[in-house]
Amino acid sequence: MRTLNSSVINENEKALHMKSINVNSYEVKTSKNNLKVPVVNDVHLHSMYNPAKEAQAIVSKHDSVLQSKNTVLVLGLGFAYHVYEICRKLESYHGNDYKVVVIEPNEQVYRDCVSNHLFPNKNIEVYSGENLQAIYSEINLVKFLIEKPAVVSHPASFGLYQAYFKSFLEFTANKELSSITKFVSNRELKSYLYSDNESANLDDFIHNNVLAKESFNNKLDHMLLAFTHLSNGDF
Repeated sequence: MRTLNSSVINENEKALHMKSINVNSYEVKTSKNNLKVPVVNDVHLHSMYNPAKEAQAIVSKHDSVLQSKNTVLVLGLGFAYHVYEICRKLESYHGNDYKVVVIEPNEQVYRDCVSNHLFPNKNIEVYSGENLQAIYSEINLVKFLIEKPAVVSHPASFGLYQAYFKSFLEFTANKELSSITKFVSNRELKSYLYSDNESANLDDFIHNNVLAKESFNNKLDHMLLAFTHLSNGDF
């Protein structure tokens, strides 16, 4: 399993993290069948009787889409019982040719899940943390979302962090050039996009430096022109 921890993990920032996602209480309990269950703000993220059976019931509602798609975005990790079940279903339909990406805002839940449960699986990728800008700066995640994966919400987690997941699904990237160029590794493109105006944004740059031209001789002009058409849904 490849994981991304997008939150800084020192204790001070951990406290700020827990406060900003409105976590007032947190504990780990044991279910009737001896499985661990995280409890956040008095919300049990899994059944206290049989978390695995509950996971089967949740995932069964998505059976048809799991048959047709081998990429799945899961909103909410909990202690991953539903993630295991999704992987089991995908393996039955697609063999080892599948990919599951999990978004989990609560860093403590993610850590405890790893220490208690989450076994290595190269088909699972977990993005943990509340900083959406940092999460969306991960190129692998962006590429994954472009594939239009099936989306499965973990009910308890989604209800607990509804505002977070809504923001994730509706996220609009920062278009300021100064922000964009931080994530550009290609020197030629970085130089091309450079502006000494910190408030300059990508839309204005394209309008003033690309669309206003009568002819396009620079390959990067063509690239940004294609980007504009794609963004506008012209293709």
